[in-house]
Formats: sequence, C-alpha cells, structure tokens
Amino acid sequence: MRRLNSAALSTLRSFEAVARLLSFTRAAEELCITQGAVSQHIKALEERLGCKLFFRLPGQIKLTDDGKKFAEVVTRALQKLEGAAEMLAMSDKSKISVRLRTSSSFALRWLIPRLGRLHARHPQIKLHLLGDDRCFDPACRDFDLAIELTRAPPPGLHAEFLMDDYLTPVCSAEYLSKHPFLRTPAALARCTLLHDERAPRSATEDTEWRYWLRLAGAPLVDSGQGQFFTSTIMAMEAALAHQGVALGRLSLLEGPLATRTLAAPLSQRIKSPGRHLLLSRHDVADRPGVKDLATWLHDEGRDASQAYLRPSSANSVGIDVYGRVSGNTHSAVSTTSAFSHAGATVLRVTAA
Repeated sequence: MRRLNSAALSTLRSFEAVARLLSFTRAAEELCITQGAVSQHIKALEERLGCKLFFRLPGQIKLTDDGKKFAEVVTRALQKLEGAAEMLAMSDKSKISVRLRTSSSFALRWLIPRLGRLHARHPQIKLHLLGDDRCFDPACRDFDLAIELTRAPPPGLHAEFLMDDYLTPVCSAEYLSKHPFLRTPAALARCTLLHDERAPRSATEDTEWRYWLRLAGAPLVDSGQGQFFTSTIMAMEAALAHQGVALGRLSLLEGPLATRTLAAPLSQRIKSPGRHLLLSRHDVADRPGVKDLATWLHDEGRDASQAYLRPSSANSVGIDVYGRVSGNTHSAVSTTSAFSHAGATVLRVTAA
C-alpha cells in the first residue's frame, strides 16, 4: 500500500465502480459523488501506480490489461472488507439487514401480503424492500436479492427458478355486466384491451396480449387496440375503474380476485413466457439472512405455483364465474384441465 495514500479506500471504490460499470457518470451516481471527483480518483490512482487503467475512447471507456488485472484484485478485496464489516456489525445486533429488489407491482400484490409469514419465521431479518420498475441492471449493487420476471437470467448474477406465472383476462364486475357477451376469447374483439406495455420488458407494447390471444385460439383479435400503460399497477387500476379488460398475472391477482374487486370471466389461464427468477450477487448469496430469505421465498413460490395448478385453487384465489348481466357471483368452478399448445401451458377452468 506504499503507493496508495490515506484516501486509498475511496479511490479504490471509485475504480471498482468505474471498472464494473464502464462509465464515470454511472459510477458517480452509484457512489453519490460528482463525476469530476471520480475522474480525479482515477487520475490520481493511475499516477500512483504508474500505469494506465483505462482506454479513453469516444463515447466509451475500456479497461487496459493492467486495469483488468487490478480490477479483479480490488473487487475481491472490497468484497472481503464488506463481508467482514457486516459480520462484525451482526455480532452486536439482533437484526440482519437484507435488501430485496423487485418490481413495485410484484412487491405490492404478491410479496407484501406474505411478509407476516416472513417475520414470524425469521424475526431477525430486517427487510429493505426496494420497488424498482426500471429495466434491470445486473451491474448495480444496491441489492442482495432480486426477483425478476424474465425469459433468461441476466449475466453476472446467481439465478434460481422461483415460480411460473399464468396470464388471464380480468375486468371489473361493472364492466362485465355491461359486456355480457364476454364469454370467449374471440369476444375480446368487442372490448377495450388494457396493456402493460413494459411486460415483459424490452418487448413490443402488445406482446403479452398477442401471445395470449394466439394461444387462447383467437389470433384474429386486434391485439394492438386499447389503452396502454407503463406499469402493471396502472393497467390493473384502469381495469378496476371499469375502463376495459387487462391481462392479469395470477401472482398479482390473488387479492383482487379473492375480494371480487376484479373478475376473471374466461376459463383460459396461459403460462407466461417469462419466469420469476431469484437473483443474488455471488458475494452475498451465503450470508446469514440472505440465505434465510432466499429459502423462505422458494417455499412461498413453490406453494403459490402449486395453488395455481391445483383444481380446487380456482375458488381459493377467487377465480369465480360472474353473472353475465347482473354482475352477481357464484362459485361454479368445477374442474381445471391443462394442455400444451405451441410449447406453452394452457390451463382451462371449466364452470359447472
């Protein structure tokens, strides 16, 4: 450390962030300092070491060979320091802080209603729940665990399957009473479709409706018509406000369907092309608290998946058939059948 002065730790943190993100601007945002300060840290470090750590190119930066070697060492060292500090802090405290990142809709509809069971099972966990609807960035280090709905695991993180999800159209009882013809997928052509244009992320704005309509046997319905929203919560709220029919995920519908604030008028429940994955940083996966939370999430995900597939689950999660004109409800669901179409699972709830 002779070549590094007393400000070595902040300098090395700046270097690690720039090397990981390959951006002075993003590193500054993550460290909550100015871009100029980050640049000064890197310049001072290169002068102290007597070598270049980055190539400055138009619009981008790249690590030199020396920079790559040094980044590996610095990353391991900072991870060890962070882990040791956390273990020391935990030795004097009964609570273990864990940061869990997921979308705001999944946090509100699926996770928060289950937190009572988490606290009963693991009272030592101090959970920091981060609701984030931005496109997932695996380079960010602001979480310990993350739940992401995706078709493929992001690079650089440990990924484990959490649970599948299923799609089904939902609307308010009032909207259904005014559209009594909504008995088949083809009848959606006469309804207003409500779109969550960011699900799945990076897809086209009508991807999910087009996917569902094709597998439900109604490919001629115009999947591009209707109203578009930038979040699942907004689309669900529009359905609650009698604006049309939203394509809901069973993971987000347990409450609204059970309390009958939303109706699921059609029998088809089609497996989503994306899966819920549990992601973790490699350096924290085995830490106390993080491992306990991951195990609890797997248990909850397994129970939820089994409930979605269980024939009797139709009543337990409120998937009832609503009276077509009056809007009254009756629990006439008798069976749930499953079949495969074009590689996807389609569940059909059959009313008696």
